[in-house]
Amino acid sequence: MRIIVIIFSICALVLSGCWSSRELNELAITVAVGIDKAEDGIELTVQVINPGDLQAKAPTNSPLVTNYSIKADSVMEALRKMTIESPRKIYLSHLRILVISEALAKEGIAEVLVSFARDHEVRTDYFVVVAKNHRASSILNVLTSVEKIPANYMFASLEVSQRVWAPTKGVTLNELISNLTSEGKHPVLTGVLVKGDVQKGGDMANVSKVKAPTSLTFKGLGVFKDDELVGWLNESQSKGYNYITENVKSTIVIIPCEKKEKSHDIIGVEILKPKTDIKSKMKNGKPVIKIELTGEANVADVECQFNLQDTAKITELEKKAAKDIEDKMENAIKAARKKYKSDIFGFGEVFYRQDVKQWNKMKDNWDGIFASDLEVELDVKIQIRRLGTLNDSYVEKMQK
Repeated sequence: MRIIVIIFSICALVLSGCWSSRELNELAITVAVGIDKAEDGIELTVQVINPGDLQAKAPTNSPLVTNYSIKADSVMEALRKMTIESPRKIYLSHLRILVISEALAKEGIAEVLVSFARDHEVRTDYFVVVAKNHRASSILNVLTSVEKIPANYMFASLEVSQRVWAPTKGVTLNELISNLTSEGKHPVLTGVLVKGDVQKGGDMANVSKVKAPTSLTFKGLGVFKDDELVGWLNESQSKGYNYITENVKSTIVIIPCEKKEKSHDIIGVEILKPKTDIKSKMKNGKPVIKIELTGEANVADVECQFNLQDTAKITELEKKAAKDIEDKMENAIKAARKKYKSDIFGFGEVFYRQDVKQWNKMKDNWDGIFASDLEVELDVKIQIRRLGTLNDSYVEKMQK
């Protein structure tokens, strides 16, 4: 017995405790960060969870988050300086979204990302977005319904919209840095903006109504050249970008009916997980990119006379769906090449992977080649597999 006690005593001496541990009641759990341009440096806004309100068993009339803002020369300085306003140390390990103002993004985002990339305590699976036409602090000040924590609302909304609609893209810090440092590819970031009165967005009254007067919405992809924002793709172009980069999991293509009697006489075709194959080659001394997209589809909506049992009609519908996708891809490529001269699709990266010798000859002037000399061939094929549970539209039967 005495020997066992001695052994346990020796073990206790050599075992170390959690020397770097911190209690939760000493930390400000931060779920969102906004970065704005200031006269001398930046203005950093953090969205911190109110632990008391979150744990309350009964509903409270106060928001579940508190925002703090501070001006500083750098992100790291701002996070430390924030303690003069926040009673707890800012803790970023639960960060969900990083919002960068449009004004700051136009000047370059590389420097402000350094602190987040270097911090070993911060996970890099949060989304990075650009505050479109607003300050980042204004975005974080809007209270949201359904998801009571605005940062969770933005994260979930962006995640769902890219999965079922496709004109948005959730870009994590890891992916953003990879695109910034890769050869032959420039990054994109989704834009977030405020719909309604910005000033009223921070009032609890904003979430006490069935339809909130002020809300947050994601719109368009911001095109970057290196680390500077140079412009925006519209919804159709953003969708085309996602088709090319194989970032579409599910979306809807709307095809007007042949005999269109009403504005809503349409056929909806659901596109499911289209696959994209991009190949590079040289033709007559010039670079060529060939994009082949194949996908399956369902007939999701028929609001006019259309015989779903006619195989010729289904084949025609497949071609129209493919043409719609191809047009969106062409428009996205045209905007990136002619308007912004930025290879956001990674065509240069394709050459780098598939023909490194040829890439080494082009890489120093790739943006110019991309904008003027690059030929892009598109081949889109869609196959409709399922027609739905109704063979014909019940609307047609009602009209008869």
